[in-house]
Amino acid sequence: MSKDKEEKKEPTAGERLFDRAAAFVREKFHDELDPVYLFHNWAYANAIAEEVGKLAEKTEEVENDKIPYLKIAGLFYPVGYVRQRKNPQEASVTILQEFFDYQKPVRPDEVGRDSSADGENPADQGQATTELTEISDWIVAAADRPEEGPIEAQLLYDAANSWLGRKRYERRGELLRLERQALKGGKEIDPVVFGRELEEQMLKFDYLTDAGKKKYEGRRRKNVSSIHEDMFKLEQKVIKQKSGKNYGRGIDTMYRTAFRNHINLSRIADGKANMMISINTIILSIIIAVSGAGLGFFEELFFSNPLMLLPIITLLLSSLTAVIFAVFSARPKVTEYRIKKRKLIKSDEASLLYFGNFLKLEKQDFVGYMSNIKHDLDGLYDDLSRDLYDLGQVLHRKYLLLTISYNTFVGGLALSVLSFLIVYMINLF
Repeated sequence: MSKDKEEKKEPTAGERLFDRAAAFVREKFHDELDPVYLFHNWAYANAIAEEVGKLAEKTEEVENDKIPYLKIAGLFYPVGYVRQRKNPQEASVTILQEFFDYQKPVRPDEVGRDSSADGENPADQGQATTELTEISDWIVAAADRPEEGPIEAQLLYDAANSWLGRKRYERRGELLRLERQALKGGKEIDPVVFGRELEEQMLKFDYLTDAGKKKYEGRRRKNVSSIHEDMFKLEQKVIKQKSGKNYGRGIDTMYRTAFRNHINLSRIADGKANMMISINTIILSIIIAVSGAGLGFFEELFFSNPLMLLPIITLLLSSLTAVIFAVFSARPKVTEYRIKKRKLIKSDEASLLYFGNFLKLEKQDFVGYMSNIKHDLDGLYDDLSRDLYDLGQVLHRKYLLLTISYNTFVGGLALSVLSFLIVYMINLF
């Protein structure tokens, strides 16, 4: 094995500077970056540096000794987000200046001394100034699509947007959406709207360098097609949710069964009320008819044995009371809410699917409401729930009155028979 192969290649000054820059930028992001920046962080900066280095290696116009400085520009390109969200590249240039100043710290005992006396080469200082200026110019130019700018700025621009032409663009795009959402105070960003914006950005985007086009353009086109298909599916899913097609038959069956049960219970209550009305009206008719036909008999009975009128009067009053409550139970009642007409459509109390409520509206207002409710699944089911609740309230009142009617009838009938037996036994003994 030759001696040249055994010896390790010494890193250049640019490579050593890049290593120090990477440590500096990583520390900046770690110590100063707000956690809400899920996209613009150290991972993004490191990815830019790697990609711009690869692009520069495939670009003949870029000299090899400039590649490390171009990678430094990639590191510092997004670091400005640690200080400001707007125009972050301006802050990036400021932080870059701080980094270069940090490379040559001055000790307190060296203040006022000539740097050349310590062996510092003024040419090195001039070289550092040139590097700082070049890197700063690349960063600023790359922020504004440098079509006519230096090739280094164009490479940096392509590297900063390389994620649009890579397989993991969906993950990066979701991180960008969550970052923007967090910066807006947690306000939800519609994935469909954001996806369409990202699709438009990818559709109009064009890489500036030949190396960038060769590496990312083909994948970018596939990503445009993929995100278009994904957004179409997501939009269809949203439409299904709003139209109700996505809920399945379970919810519809639940409401249909609940309404059917309540309607059947209402029909049963009306049937029982009619039966109670029929029985008691027959009893009342017989008592009144007999009383009218045999008025002399009742007068003689009253004077000879007045206690015998007690069961008759008890049965008469109980039957009358039972009839009254049965009629109240079967009587139609329109449920109404005391809500102003102009607020009825937006009200969360009344269901406009019930005629007692929507008759307060004008015809056009009701038609417009029905047109809107067809596209608002949540509003439709809320109205059905309110309507079901109101129907339950009506049934509760109906069965309460019917219970009183039955209890009165049974109690009055039993009391009449008991009082008749008591009077009969008294007269017998």
